[in-house]
Formats: sequence, structure tokens, C-alpha cells
Amino acid sequence: MKNRLLTVVIAALLTGCASVGHKLDESKVAQIKKGTTTREQVLQLVGSPDQITRDGNGNVTFQYLYCRASAKASSFIPVVGAFAGGANVQNQMLMVTFGPDNIVSDLLSTYGGNSVDTGVTAGSHAAMPDVDQNKRQ
Repeated sequence: MKNRLLTVVIAALLTGCASVGHKLDESKVAQIKKGTTTREQVLQLVGSPDQITRDGNGNVTFQYLYCRASAKASSFIPVVGAFAGGANVQNQMLMVTFGPDNIVSDLLSTYGGNSVDTGVTAGSHAAMPDVDQNKRQ
């Protein structure tokens, strides 16, 4: 009986997660420098982009997107889940623009996370401990 219950709980937790894109290594993103990094170096550091945009001036922009949502364990408890459930969400976006010379001309990187509650505890709050630790007084 215990093994059966454990199997059901593990299966429920595994199915409560969805993601889109590939998570980027922030240390590799930090190596991309405006004015010096080439298109080939960006591809080596972070891989193929999810989207490529070209403008009429010969500029090319690589976009990388990542989003992951995982249900909180309380969401799977009958009745309780309706009042105290929710999800944890992580996201990243990277946009790298190259000039006609294939050198990075602009760079935009964002990342963050939220904890979203449902039912009586509905609402959300940012979940970024590295930012919280470095807040100004």
C-alpha cells in the first residue's frame, strides 16, 4: 500500500511541471560583451536561438526564451488544493543584436520568478532570492 501511494504522489508531482525553451547559463550570458563578441561566439556560448529577426539595415537579432512552471505540492491535495494551491514560475529572456559586421551591437538579458497562489491565498510575489539579498537599504 505504501509503495502504491508513493508511486501516485511521485507521478502527480512529475506531471505538475511544464517548460518552454532551454534554460540559459547566466555565467555564459555574462561573457557576451557589446562591441567585441562575435555571432559565432554567441552560438558557442548559448547555442541556437529560438527566434531570429532581421531588419532592413543588416542587423540580426537572436532571441532566447525560457519559461518553467511547476505546480506547488498543495495543489494536488483534494479540496485543499482549491484553496491553497498554486505554482512556481521561472523565466529568462535574452536578446542579442548583431550589426552587419556580425559583432554584438546590443544586448538585453532578463530573468525572474514568481510564486503564484490560487484560492483564498490568491496573488503572486517575486521569488528572486539573489536580488532580495542584494537590495539597497
